[in-house]
Amino acid sequence: MYMFKSTIQLLLISSLLLISACNDNSNTEAKALKAAVPAKTTAPAKNEQATKILYITSVGWFHDYQQQIKTISNSINQYMNADIDVIVGDIERLKTTDFSNGYDLLIYNFCHAAQRDDALVQSLISPIVEQGIPLIALHCAMHSFQFDSQWAEFLGLHTLRHEKQRDITVEKVGEHALTKAFPDSWDLASDELYITLSKNENAIALLQSYGVETKQNHTQAWLYKSGQGNIIGTTLGHNESTLKNANFQCFLANSIQYLLGLELTTSANPAFASSVNLLSKGVIYPDQQEKKCVIHNMFSIGGEKVKSCVASQCTDSSKIAQCTAQCQQDNPWPVPESLREACQNNELTAPN
Repeated sequence: MYMFKSTIQLLLISSLLLISACNDNSNTEAKALKAAVPAKTTAPAKNEQATKILYITSVGWFHDYQQQIKTISNSINQYMNADIDVIVGDIERLKTTDFSNGYDLLIYNFCHAAQRDDALVQSLISPIVEQGIPLIALHCAMHSFQFDSQWAEFLGLHTLRHEKQRDITVEKVGEHALTKAFPDSWDLASDELYITLSKNENAIALLQSYGVETKQNHTQAWLYKSGQGNIIGTTLGHNESTLKNANFQCFLANSIQYLLGLELTTSANPAFASSVNLLSKGVIYPDQQEKKCVIHNMFSIGGEKVKSCVASQCTDSSKIAQCTAQCQQDNPWPVPESLREACQNNELTAPN
């Protein structure tokens, strides 16, 4: 287990090592990214003052969120001037305080798939829908709160599962100011392709990928106006290789700039010097054995409850799908945090 330092000072010094591959003339993707971003009807503002960003994540049972804080914040600060505050877990803070006050933009990068907490959902939705604060939603944020229909409605896209991890090709969808300077397609080494079940008709697809298992394209990034606020979501970003991909890094930074009406930057600028500050104190991340125990028992306990319900109640073959869905609704899986202490005390274990 690790204790995350309360403050990380990121001083990005002038060095050729920090120049991103998206500005590398030897790379065909980079050449496309050097194309001029089309002018908007109003001139975009310069990113002279530091953008205040609140990054909300969790300890990570399925993802290395501790490392992702560093990778994503470093990526953003190579392309723009930003001060980033971080909340890790801290559910009560999110439910009981005006956590978004004073920030220009929020980033949600957490995974609460089994969580059922209406107060938490409302507190996460409110800053965007009611206050108009723009949001970047990353990866498993889309698989969070799976039994709360308002979460998918809020995001503008509904997805519940993904295909097996494999190399995927990302393609632009149409022409949009945000993606104009990007290549028509690029490859990612091993990521999870989220399966799109439905997309709001007002959500604008920006990126897509073809699913080998489903044999169809699925939206991988989109722009959506949710209430008073604008959201850019991307289901990409499970692995570190994606987060360090030059095109992904440019897309993430440009998405923030686009939502804030700032000039889009398509090459890294090592002159930026910004800070990352951890607001949550005493964060303890799970080690690999603890993750293994928690995940095994979450699936085992939750799966057995649903399986037992289906076996005893779903006897009408013509209604098996509806009945199974009801069993899943009525038998929530345990959230990982509820199993953590039992795993630490060896009351619960996992196969070697």
